[in-house]
Amino acid sequence: MTGSSIHPGATLERLGQEAIRTLAEGLRGALVTPDDDSYDDARRVWNGLMNDYPALIARCAGAADVMTAVEFAREHDIRLSIKSGGHHETGSAIVQSGLVIDLAEMNSVQVDPTEQTARVEPGVRAGELHHETQQFGLAAPTGSANDIAIGGSALSGGIGWLRRKHGLGIDALRSIDVITADADLVRASRERNEDLFWGLCGAGGNFGVATAFEFDLFPVGPEVMALGVFYPAEDSRKVLSTFREFMSEAPEELSALVLSGHVPSLPMIPPEAQGQDAIGLMGCYAGSMDEGEKVVAPLRDLAEPLVDLSGPMPFLALHELGSAMFPEGRNYCWRSAFVEELTDDLQEAVIAHGERAPSELCSVSVWPLDGRVQEVDTDSTAFPWRDSNYMLTVEANWEGTDSTTYIEWARETDAAFRELGATGAYAGFPGLDDGDEEMARMVYGENYERIADLKSEYDPTNLFTETSNVPPAGG
Repeated sequence: MTGSSIHPGATLERLGQEAIRTLAEGLRGALVTPDDDSYDDARRVWNGLMNDYPALIARCAGAADVMTAVEFAREHDIRLSIKSGGHHETGSAIVQSGLVIDLAEMNSVQVDPTEQTARVEPGVRAGELHHETQQFGLAAPTGSANDIAIGGSALSGGIGWLRRKHGLGIDALRSIDVITADADLVRASRERNEDLFWGLCGAGGNFGVATAFEFDLFPVGPEVMALGVFYPAEDSRKVLSTFREFMSEAPEELSALVLSGHVPSLPMIPPEAQGQDAIGLMGCYAGSMDEGEKVVAPLRDLAEPLVDLSGPMPFLALHELGSAMFPEGRNYCWRSAFVEELTDDLQEAVIAHGERAPSELCSVSVWPLDGRVQEVDTDSTAFPWRDSNYMLTVEANWEGTDSTTYIEWARETDAAFRELGATGAYAGFPGLDDGDEEMARMVYGENYERIADLKSEYDPTNLFTETSNVPPAGG
């Protein structure tokens, strides 16, 4: 949808062959141009809706390459975007006629099982990180699918299957290495460059290019008790109301969500159940298997299920399920908002708009955000929504070219939630208005002005714009 088929020749002509050749020679990785056979593959992202044509793609092999690319973008006044290899729901990873810093090949993971830490490069995907850490029965909080890249997930917040027990992805971060707008390599942590670390944890794309993360790891898996049950749509009110009450008293080991829409069409689901109008419960119990089985049992017996996939499951497989539900190349528009209370009116809206979804691929979800998420001080990171007890997400997913119907359904559903008191937005699911100042204010809430002040210190010319962008204060 975004961009156009116009060849970015004007930018290339302005730069000139000599400058482009100098950039290519200064990289250990490859520089991809529109004339290269690998160009179309290099410019693709997970969201098939996106169709932008960058002038140059720097496939960085390390931090030195990132520094070279940032310096080139600044000196030649060329728009810059960061591609870390994951979802990029808004398409912000690929900038039309600009320079893409592609971090996908920076994908090493170093686990210290004794210290229970991992040093992770930004192109690593969640499944790759879990593959390494699960060898030791350890895990870091990440997003909920294998193909989410750590770079984007961690800098947005990192809401996933361990959130109620171990917090957000940013809560497990010890340090971040980042290339700033001056092409300097800076390490930020709670003890070093604390202000920058604060901003990176939730608004990270505004301040530079992260080249390494150090995470605390927690004992999880390798098998967990997974919750995955779908009930007929006529039972939606009972299921959602019971889920609300149940989660208010549930142990922190259980992170779950409720999904209003349809039974997904996945190989492990019987064909006769696929596509049926339904309300689903999905979750992970990050504790003992026996205890987890007892805890989730009441949620598996709320009505006669259409399908029940619950049971012991490898922690890796749980994330594979998320990837299977949202495959690469499909069209996506995901929106989000936060609420302190899941009122009866909001429950009705979740059900009604889930039933009104334009296809069986779409859904509306409710994510409880209490537990460890709320044990962290609200002003300790740039993520501003810890006092909210729930995140509501609207997931428009479709194939084909009829995009307007799906995008409008997502916007109308989001608007309906806001009329009932929902506010804010998650940086990972901002919809297709990611570059708008209004959306950035929604994403960062009361932290917007502090982020703008920090931006004026670390990126005063607003080099890093392809994100939920906050312009520098006074810029």
